[in-house]
Amino acid sequence: MARVLIAIAVIGVAWFVWDVATDDAGPLTGDRFQRIDQYLSDQMDASRIPGVALTIIEDGATVHAAGFGNDGNNNDVTADTPFWIGSNTKSITALAVMQLAEAGAIELDAPVRDYLPAFRLADGPASAQITVRHLLNQTSGISRHDGLRAVVGADEGDSIADVVAHMADLELNRPVGERFEYSNLNSVVLGAVIEAVTGETWQGYVQDNIFDPVAMTNTYTDRDSAATNGLSATHRSFFGFPLETNASHYPGLAPSGYVYASANDMARYLTVYLEGGTTDGQQVLSPAGIAEMLTPATDERTFPLQSQQFTARYGAGWFIGTFGVAEDARWHQGSLPHFTTWMVLLPDTDQAIVVMLNAGSQFEIGGANAAWSRIPQGVVNLLRDGEPPTGTGAARLFIIVGTLVALAIAAQAWTLARVASGRGPRQEVALRRAAPLAWELLVAPLVLIAYPAVAGGLGWRAAFTFVPDLSLAVAAIAGLAVLTGLARLVRLLRARHIVDRDTNLAA
Repeated sequence: MARVLIAIAVIGVAWFVWDVATDDAGPLTGDRFQRIDQYLSDQMDASRIPGVALTIIEDGATVHAAGFGNDGNNNDVTADTPFWIGSNTKSITALAVMQLAEAGAIELDAPVRDYLPAFRLADGPASAQITVRHLLNQTSGISRHDGLRAVVGADEGDSIADVVAHMADLELNRPVGERFEYSNLNSVVLGAVIEAVTGETWQGYVQDNIFDPVAMTNTYTDRDSAATNGLSATHRSFFGFPLETNASHYPGLAPSGYVYASANDMARYLTVYLEGGTTDGQQVLSPAGIAEMLTPATDERTFPLQSQQFTARYGAGWFIGTFGVAEDARWHQGSLPHFTTWMVLLPDTDQAIVVMLNAGSQFEIGGANAAWSRIPQGVVNLLRDGEPPTGTGAARLFIIVGTLVALAIAAQAWTLARVASGRGPRQEVALRRAAPLAWELLVAPLVLIAYPAVAGGLGWRAAFTFVPDLSLAVAAIAGLAVLTGLARLVRLLRARHIVDRDTNLAA
């Protein structure tokens, strides 16, 4: 067995050395756009991200648009390739609500029940206090955990109204209006409000009142249409390698994160915010409405996001705070385990960026997914003539992680085989040699029980969805340990039986 462990270690070390020796990332050169493109390419290679689309907006126009890598369908990525935009959709829903407020159809400080009389949470009186503004500002008291659970337990056949009806048993996580807590369900309820006051579907309303006026011709609210028009495949990072993933589309959660758009279309969308609600002569929202959306309305929070710490407040569909070297940015991110998309507004310099990645990673140990948040910050920094953040890419980090996991699994599997086969002298099965049982039948089972809570608190299925590599490693190592413990316990009991039988015969 020692030879096997040594071989695994040697392979891991050799792979690491080869990766370092063949790293061709060099100093960034050229003008700012050339340096940005080079930085993006280097970061992609270092973390094996298959494809990225980028747009940069200045003074109301797109000044740089580029695609990098492959879309997963054997096509080059371009700035016209549709990507999943995820939670960036929340600002679209917020914009729609603001339009309806300006039209007099919605009062922001009115209770949600004025528009959805059947809206109920577990706490009836508290749910009656929730206003449209609470939902916009993510201060309703609905928990982040329940928002994630809605995604994990989603049904493709559910409508927006169905999802809202399913919320009747939800407990608020804090008093209404007390403080910010981000939850997907806030935007879903807003979508239901939009449908109630307009008599249209959420999808139809945003198409007619946002996408069409802004000329977002490559933006879709259903995945089939997006796929027909070149939607990029998505990929889940698994021990540093991108595995193509066929993710589901949930219409019932559309207002919180199920829209597909190209980087060029998202650039046009961001121009609306930079130009005070106007694009190509079309007034999408008043300047005052845009200003309200981008004004902080909550307490300041510091939180981790893809291995980086962010400090921000929240407006209506936008985070407000520092982003890279930009001290006063408006930004949002959308991600699931199979994609990540960022949009950043820099109002003080009339700039904005869109960065879309067709792979995702939720593995944060050791900063393994830091590149996914490092890339947009690097683009902002280079746009401002600053230095981009650097760090070890996911590919190299996972050489280390993969080697350690392989060593642990091999060692535990060998121990299981040895114990189960009964090899070894009799004294190795004596009770006084039972110390390994503490790990095998006490610690390992606790790990298997506790791990889903640590990995999001949504069960093993969700853990494998969000962090499949880490979940497989934990399940394999701890599972083998439990089997080893059971086999060892059987041997100990048999050994005790033999000792007792020999003692009786001697007597």
